Amino acid sequence: MNSQTILSNRYFIGLRRFFGRQEVGIFLIFIGLCALISILSPVFLRTANTINILRQISNVGIMAVGQAMVIIIGGIDLSVSATLSVSACTLATLTANGVNSWIAMCISLLFGATIGMFNGLLVVKIGIAPFIATLGMQMMVRGVAFLITNGIPIKFLGGAQVLGGGSIPLGNGYQLPIQVIIMFVVYAVGLIVLSKTVFGRSLYAVGDNEKSAKLSGINSGRIKITAFVVSGFLAALAGVINAGHLTVGEASAGDGIELNVIAAVVIGGVSMSGGEGSIVGILIGAAIMGVIRNAFILLNFPATMQTLTIGFLIILSVGIDCITKRRKAMKAIVEKSAIR
Repeated sequence: MNSQTILSNRYFIGLRRFFGRQEVGIFLIFIGLCALISILSPVFLRTANTINILRQISNVGIMAVGQAMVIIIGGIDLSVSATLSVSACTLATLTANGVNSWIAMCISLLFGATIGMFNGLLVVKIGIAPFIATLGMQMMVRGVAFLITNGIPIKFLGGAQVLGGGSIPLGNGYQLPIQVIIMFVVYAVGLIVLSKTVFGRSLYAVGDNEKSAKLSGINSGRIKITAFVVSGFLAALAGVINAGHLTVGEASAGDGIELNVIAAVVIGGVSMSGGEGSIVGILIGAAIMGVIRNAFILLNFPATMQTLTIGFLIILSVGIDCITKRRKAMKAIVEKSAIR
């Protein structure tokens, strides 16, 4: 075999591995979806509409990073929507009582991280299933939000409002919302954490096989609690942004958003059984959801179709993941039999 043939084989193997990556497949679906919508609605590809989509997905996108970490370890966090609400209400209430908005923001973020810590402790130390623990926490935290506000929206004003309501000029009259910049910063940090740090590798190890991870010296309990803390913190950050954008703290803010967050994570290729997923895939998953919602508005489709389509995508994504895992398991069994 000459050197040219070897190089050619390496090229095709590398190409096959590249297109075999889950993120590439999701990205190609995203590109195809954008191409189809742009044909149906020429407005779709305009700069103003693109910025609008990015702004709309920013809160879901930010929360999806924390949710992905929890799902990667084999858990789930249903309390993120309530955490968003209570952080927004805490921020607005504190500023209404004369507290500096930046200090109030730090307190709100700390509150969100504390909620995440309690979720982690309930799961790790007491042994409550993540679904039940976070569902109960969601109800409790939502109740706290109503207690703080008495069910009445509270006006939020202050310097921290810029995080949700500020923007940076791009020229030609276009403005890039600061919340979009925050989202990309969160994804950049998330990418580094998951791919370049010990903590990131430990997340995947615990989600893939917790017993093996423990035998390798990984403190699985600490890793799980930290994942929940990150999820709570990012949900609180989304709450701060939400309050800044709407200029009010409202107990019902974010109601039901946890389903959109989970959908973005699942569509982005994170396995519900844990141990698999990437930050890039999550961002594309959030973008796919944003594009679908935007397209339905541009094409005047009924709102019920959005829910139906996203539900279908969740089932499709989880179904593909289950089929893929089953095939890998069968292939491993066949290979073991062949060796014997």
